[in-house]
Amino acid sequence: MSSCSGSFSGSSSSGCSSRSDCENSVDVEELLQIETRRRELRKEKDMLRESQPHSIELVRRLELHTKSLLESRLEDSARIQTMEKELLNCYKEIDYLRDQLIFRSKEVNYLNDHLHDLEFKLAESRNLEEEVNCLREDLCMSKSEHLLLLQELENKESELQSSSLSIEKLEEAISSLTLESLCEIESMKLDITTLEQALVDAMQIQEESIQEKDQLKGLIEEFQFQSQRAQDNVKCFEKQNEELRKKFTASEKSIKDFFQSIKEQLESEDEQPLNAGCFFAELSHVLPVSNEVR
Repeated sequence: MSSCSGSFSGSSSSGCSSRSDCENSVDVEELLQIETRRRELRKEKDMLRESQPHSIELVRRLELHTKSLLESRLEDSARIQTMEKELLNCYKEIDYLRDQLIFRSKEVNYLNDHLHDLEFKLAESRNLEEEVNCLREDLCMSKSEHLLLLQELENKESELQSSSLSIEKLEEAISSLTLESLCEIESMKLDITTLEQALVDAMQIQEESIQEKDQLKGLIEEFQFQSQRAQDNVKCFEKQNEELRKKFTASEKSIKDFFQSIKEQLESEDEQPLNAGCFFAELSHVLPVSNEVR
């Protein structure tokens, strides 16, 4: 009986030792897994801390770039306003020269009529020859002044053409600058989207990064708001440039037609006198833009 009890106690002690060995091996494996997971979490935490200054630097660079872009757009707007003022001054000078041309044309017509009267009277009397010569000299001087005024009008036309070329170059520069800024904004959006996804993944792993993620999300929303405002400003600026281009094209066409009409009338002036009534009617019909400038 004692031998049976001894064998039973020996078997029970061996069973308990094998069970404790299994439990110890399971605990060691769990500890190893926990240690491995802890190392992975620590590594991801270090990576997140390293990427945070980079994201802040990207946002800061984006704000600086947006500020410089707004400043350049303000400078372009100021330059366009200055060129518009110069163009308005050119229109005023053209109106003044046109008035002088009309006045000189009236003088030429008056001198022509007076010369015809004197020539008619000269057939009856030869005593007015000296006066006729004086009037002819005045007529030559008036024609020379008329040619000078015509030359000034052509110079103003060339200045208008150069101004239009400058405006076109400026619009091309603004378009290229706008395209580059949009590309950079899209690139920054992709970078910020990537950073936001990384923050979301890190937030699921470690709860300590919640506050940093909220701050970064606020910066992202602020950037998206500024980006939307910049895009709206670009669209508004392009619309204004398009309207300005249409107005300038219409006024340039009217001025060219007016110049051509004046040249044709001046070329036919030696054949028949210029009718002032017809001239003013044609002027008001051809140049509505110049009336608006007045």
